[in-house]
Amino acid sequence: MRLKESHENGVVIFALSGAIDLHYAPTLRALFQSKLNKRCPALVVDLTAVDFIDSTGLATLIEYHRDAAAHGGVFSLAGVNPNLKAIFDVVQFEKVLAIFPTVAEAKSAITGGQVPPYLADEPANG
Repeated sequence: MRLKESHENGVVIFALSGAIDLHYAPTLRALFQSKLNKRCPALVVDLTAVDFIDSTGLATLIEYHRDAAAHGGVFSLAGVNPNLKAIFDVVQFEKVLAIFPTVAEAKSAITGGQVPPYLADEPANG
């Protein structure tokens, strides 16, 4: 797993590559924690080059989303490739997280105020 961090117009972008799994999730969680400590206002995780994510990785993303919302931070995912889309569809990630085809679309939605701090504020129907 590799991460490249960049900043564009007040939005932090984490471009990840490789696998987000049991071995990498603690490192990603620590990186997210540093963003929480700095009260990062907006974070996009670019998953274009991520080829696998397990339940630990999914939980890490959800935890950051929840914790960032506590200070009004927004969080979204971008570039969900076909390898991840099947997993995200099964767990219905799109009901919880803002997911965009590209980083540019995610940034545009965030800067345009179209991504709320927490999308799962209502109980799921079912």
